[in-house]
Amino acid sequence: MCLSLICLLCPLLAFAATDDSQAALTCLAPTSSITPSVISPTAPAVNNTTNILATRATQSTSAKDINLNNILERRLESIISELRYSNGDIARWLSSLDSNGKWSDIDYATGCAAQRANWPAREHWERLVIMTGVWHGGLSNANEYLKDAKLKSATLRGMRWWSDHDFTNPGCLYDGGSASCPCNSAETFLWNPNWFSNVIGVPKLVVDSCLIMGRKELPEDVANHCMFMATRSYEVFDRPKNHMAGANILDVSKIGIDAGLLSSNQTLVADAYGRIHREVVIKNVVKVDGIKSDGSFNQHDGSLYNGNYGKVYSNDVVELELAALGTQVSAGSESKVALARLFEGSRWMIFYNSVTGVLHWDFSVLPRFISFPVIDGQASANLGMNLTAVKELGSKWTSGSLTGFATSLEVRNLKHANAGNLKGNRMFYTNDYMVHRGEQYVSTLRMFSSRTKNTECTNSQNPFGFHLSDGALYTYLKGNEYEDIAAAWDWNLIPGITVDYGATALNCSHSQFRGLSTFVGGVSDGRAGLAAMRYVNPATKSLSWQKTWFFLEDDVQHVMIADISSSTNAPVYSVLDQKRYVGPVVVDGRETHDFNGVGRSKSLWNNNIGYVLDPKGQASITFNVEERRGDWSSIGISAQPSTNVTLFSARLQHTSLNTSSSYTAFPGTDPNTFYSKSRQFSLQSTQNDAQVSAIYDQAHETVFVVFWNESGGSVNLNITHPKYPDADSLLITVNRNVALIYDQRASNVTVSDPSQTLATVNVTFAFLKGSREARSKTLAINFPAGGLSGSSVVQHI
Repeated sequence: MCLSLICLLCPLLAFAATDDSQAALTCLAPTSSITPSVISPTAPAVNNTTNILATRATQSTSAKDINLNNILERRLESIISELRYSNGDIARWLSSLDSNGKWSDIDYATGCAAQRANWPAREHWERLVIMTGVWHGGLSNANEYLKDAKLKSATLRGMRWWSDHDFTNPGCLYDGGSASCPCNSAETFLWNPNWFSNVIGVPKLVVDSCLIMGRKELPEDVANHCMFMATRSYEVFDRPKNHMAGANILDVSKIGIDAGLLSSNQTLVADAYGRIHREVVIKNVVKVDGIKSDGSFNQHDGSLYNGNYGKVYSNDVVELELAALGTQVSAGSESKVALARLFEGSRWMIFYNSVTGVLHWDFSVLPRFISFPVIDGQASANLGMNLTAVKELGSKWTSGSLTGFATSLEVRNLKHANAGNLKGNRMFYTNDYMVHRGEQYVSTLRMFSSRTKNTECTNSQNPFGFHLSDGALYTYLKGNEYEDIAAAWDWNLIPGITVDYGATALNCSHSQFRGLSTFVGGVSDGRAGLAAMRYVNPATKSLSWQKTWFFLEDDVQHVMIADISSSTNAPVYSVLDQKRYVGPVVVDGRETHDFNGVGRSKSLWNNNIGYVLDPKGQASITFNVEERRGDWSSIGISAQPSTNVTLFSARLQHTSLNTSSSYTAFPGTDPNTFYSKSRQFSLQSTQNDAQVSAIYDQAHETVFVVFWNESGGSVNLNITHPKYPDADSLLITVNRNVALIYDQRASNVTVSDPSQTLATVNVTFAFLKGSREARSKTLAINFPAGGLSGSSVVQHI
């Protein structure tokens, strides 16, 4: 029985082989010198795959007369350009490859004994794909191995060794460790209990290696096994159970495209591109993975992942659409619009480490990849994108979003973290995430609601990350503040959160939750923004609070905490920051060397950011500077050695939970500027309780309000208006729980529905003289639905 598309597609392969130099692949299952294991009777039937492929290809794009040679040439250039190796690697690999085609320094642990993520055995193919690239040509400093017979022979030997040990039980593709592919301590076939390595991780390298060497140069048995592994992966699309969503769809489609190019199969290439274009659209359903209307990206059922899976997704599309330019399989307008939206959003999530000169993703869009140090080369290491390729595709598509992304991030030698020269505020309403950027800093706020997840712990990565979305607020100034410190962190003091310290067990099995509240979100007018979060600890239910973050113009941030309730004896803190220490520390205007500051401090400055407490509040600032030892293996799978990091942490202790608290932060300031600015700053803190959180930024004539009650409410502010000289106050009344910004300079009100449940709200502005109404106006504001729920609506008064 044929279980692979290699057999089903053989007639198509022979028919489609338009290049006489590439003979059609033989319709045979791959041979092996090892006796195959019994094929599982539960393996999926794929007898109709040929018809499915043909039908889908016809629906998406014509499979006739595709210029495969042009696509192939561009794909080879792209694949080879991404290969990285060091001088001496090829000679070392050649000398250490044994007569069977195996390396002694690679960990080939397989089956249930294998490491689930970043499978070490995959390095076998990582070496082989580089060896094929060096043999093929196009890599610098490798001319001595160009078309080298010894290198080719060694490469083929390595390929054959793997094919001889490739798993033959179909159950191991997706269900390793289950009854269909049971654990076996004596396992010799190569498979991983994590489906990703079997479906994407290894097959991608396999088909790339074969594509680089070329069909004419590949022996029949090697070519057949390349196609077998590639099409075994591609068949996953038609399995009733699969993990195909978001970036995974693109990864497997890319394997299909390269397999189609290797076999000159136009139908397969057309089908794979069709799948990509059906995926690269804006996904408006909550908890569905992919590109969102605000430019954020979800993977793993609603986790915010622009910095890893979204990056891979973007890279795949750029790479494959450059290859398809001018052909029948190039993207249509819907996919172009969606990709542009993704790049527009991602641009806000990137900062610059001015110490190392490297671009990075905000930690809040990396979830579990926070567990890797930079040296491991994972998503935390750098931007991981080819800006030249992005700019080229943007030029070909005349997309200002793509070219703007690339050109703005090419600017280096900055002295601050604000890569891309963005300034202002952006709310990512589909993912409870806000970014505020000043000229010389980037602040990011990550919340979560019943629509989103707080984090994930997968493959033993990020076991302590429970609090990573409890209002986590990172402020990047130099850009190195949080680099390589996660192993030494106090995970109960994530920057920005309010926490009952130590009251929640931190472990992998109890780390991932959806929120218990719908009322989480924000409103933004592009210059300033407000974010609001109603929180109940989803694991213990022992802590609840309401919190509002106001991101104002001229680099001022105000935070209000109210309605705190705790059923434990654990101290409740609001964390100002926890980051790498750079001195000095200035407390209440004086530099201090007492690094365990506990007392009645009302102001604090450290490392270009200062904090001032509400003088009427009862909270005070506590801070510490201490060296902490971190073990990377305790938070993930990194093999890097333990590290010592000197950390600065500062927090407010809420000694009276019945009392609301607030503080103001001034990022991007030196001590003198902080002192001057904090004294001159004029802010009217009008109300901060369970019903309303409201302030008036007098310098910019802007009101910010959150109405927490479902029935709405009202707030009275001491505001005058030049049009109504007799009025001495402003009463704002709403009939629903909303967040709003009223800019009196432009007479605009910007409103959002953080709960994403409302259709409309009535907002009344009444200017009063004493208790008498001088002038009033009521606006009926309709909220967008679907994928735009939670977004900001602007209306002129």
